[in-house]
Amino acid sequence: MDWVFFSLLSRALWAGNNIADKLLRDKHIPDSFVLTLVAGFATLLFSFLIIIFNGIAWLGITPVSLVLFAGAVQIVAVFAYYQAVSKDEISRVIPLFQLTPIFVLILSFFVLGEILTFNYYFAFLLILLGGFLISIKRTEVLFKLREAFWWMILCGLIYAVQIVILKPLYVNYPFWDLTAYLGFGQFIPTFILLLKPAFGKKLVKSLRELNLGGWIILVFSMIFAMSASVAGFWALVTGPVSLISVFRGFQSVFVLLYAVFFSIWLPKFFKEELDKKVLRTKILAILLMGVGLYLIYV
Repeated sequence: MDWVFFSLLSRALWAGNNIADKLLRDKHIPDSFVLTLVAGFATLLFSFLIIIFNGIAWLGITPVSLVLFAGAVQIVAVFAYYQAVSKDEISRVIPLFQLTPIFVLILSFFVLGEILTFNYYFAFLLILLGGFLISIKRTEVLFKLREAFWWMILCGLIYAVQIVILKPLYVNYPFWDLTAYLGFGQFIPTFILLLKPAFGKKLVKSLRELNLGGWIILVFSMIFAMSASVAGFWALVTGPVSLISVFRGFQSVFVLLYAVFFSIWLPKFFKEELDKKVLRTKILAILLMGVGLYLIYV
């Protein structure tokens, strides 16, 4: 089952991207809007690289329109993600991606006519419980949801819509052609926004002020993102969309491992809250969500 390997590889690479993005957002480019514009340019560059080495064919008005739309809405998800990253620790934010399979399964039910089983409903409960557990914070008088939770709800919903759109396309059309069109779709909102000069000036100013360390992190972030996207889309070719979506759960495990590693060995480079109580809460939340993912898988 190659799709399992590529799904796991995609999650490991996305986790590396998440760590880099956290560093960028907190220490180098404290503006989610600018980072979203940079992501749009990165996907455009990737599309041109695909065309240089692979070429591109016209697939027809309907598939091209769908893949362009799927790319365009992703930019909204990217902005929501950067906002969530700015609000909380990365190991608390990324597990909320595990809410995406819930949206995928619901959309699959209405769009594809898939019937949900009891296991799925129980899995949903566990995933939601884990998501709430890892996303609440204690105040003097009550528990309340972290702001990052709502941004990730928006992000997860958009990614779910994108996955449901892309699955039949990647099954029926050439992989690299679709991926190139997807990158162009992701750039469309960036191009529209840059028609307003103030946005372009903000982007140029942020990049000019970026030091060498910031540029290195930015480049690695984009390499991780592009590689993770390719691995994930390749999994879509042969794997079931609901299970591929469920594999997002492993991303939180990789993020936690990376965060703990950097916090212990490179605390000046990356710092994560690591007291025993916090770690127990994070691990319990991830385990609950992992059990939910397992129930969906079986």
